[in-house]
Amino acid sequence: MSSRTDAAGSADDLADPVCDRCGEPIPNDRVIRLSSEPCPALERRYVAVTKPYCPDCVAAVGMLALEGES
Repeated sequence: MSSRTDAAGSADDLADPVCDRCGEPIPNDRVIRLSSEPCPALERRYVAVTKPYCPDCVAAVGMLALEGES
């Protein structure tokens, strides 16, 4: 659901996304979107989702690894 503000875009398009874990706004150049897709045996019970997270929260749940210098 989003409310249209004008032809330039919706109000949702103008605001920074909010981290689904900590609730803090995420600058558009730092947002990480995590997606899940249920296996065939579970797809009748669950739906695929994509949600925005900040880098700190992605790292905290173990989904972000630091790359060492080459």
